[in-house]
Amino acid sequence: MSSTILMLFAIVLNVCGHLFLKAGMNKIGAISINQLVGNFTVIFTTPFVILGLLSYVSSVAMYMVVLSKVNVSYAYPLMMGLGYVLIVLFSWQIFAEPFSFFKWIGIVLILAGVFLLGK
Repeated sequence: MSSTILMLFAIVLNVCGHLFLKAGMNKIGAISINQLVGNFTVIFTTPFVILGLLSYVSSVAMYMVVLSKVNVSYAYPLMMGLGYVLIVLFSWQIFAEPFSFFKWIGIVLILAGVFLLGK
């Protein structure tokens, strides 16, 4: 499998991890750091939280495979930049988070930066 496909797979897993964690925490509600420890069992047995953690850990494993094949100066900006863009777009669509003109500008700038760093 090509390193580009592996990297895209790692990005998708990373984004899914964040979205699943958000969905799980939306079900649980707002918590403090003390409640994180106190409600450890409730939080870490929530299905979306489990899916989020599994997706996130899988993305790290896939990223390690990618790093064994490509330069980190190429992989990291691509993974993080595209991850930022996808998180903003999916959180807007799935969680109805606010989206503004400035976010569009940010997305364009991130994509331009990722493109330039990949050259």
